[in-house]
Amino acid sequence: MRISTPTSISALTRRMGTAIVVTAAGSCVAAGVATAVPPQKAPQPAPAAVVEVPEAGAPVPVSGSEISFQATHAVTQRAASQRAAEGIASLPVPAQYRPANLALAKQFDLALQGALASPGGCLQVVVDPRSRSGNLFNYGFFPVEGRFCS
Repeated sequence: MRISTPTSISALTRRMGTAIVVTAAGSCVAAGVATAVPPQKAPQPAPAAVVEVPEAGAPVPVSGSEISFQATHAVTQRAASQRAAEGIASLPVPAQYRPANLALAKQFDLALQGALASPGGCLQVVVDPRSRSGNLFNYGFFPVEGRFCS
């Protein structure tokens, strides 16, 4: 997904939906019993939701009130090898913040995959300290094309 120049992370996050992978875990199989009633079909697992890994592009522009950090390619590779997204997901947080924490980990993982799909790609982190949603900060993770990374 190529993103045209947004003015802020808030504008960008409104344009990009964070998709979450939903997979069906197994299916129910009932043992057949010899009766006069024809056997019923086992329930079919629900199809998995399609998740698009964002395409790496130019670094996301930020407003004067936002903060942007861009990792090097080596640091991006290291984050992937250390399973940083799993680390984020496993952070101990109060129950009411658990869904947001898991969504943050998923966004990080998808951006990391997009960055590593681009030769020499890296990860950009954008922080907006002026949250409008009641949180302390708004974070964004974005894949950056290799030609923009060091």
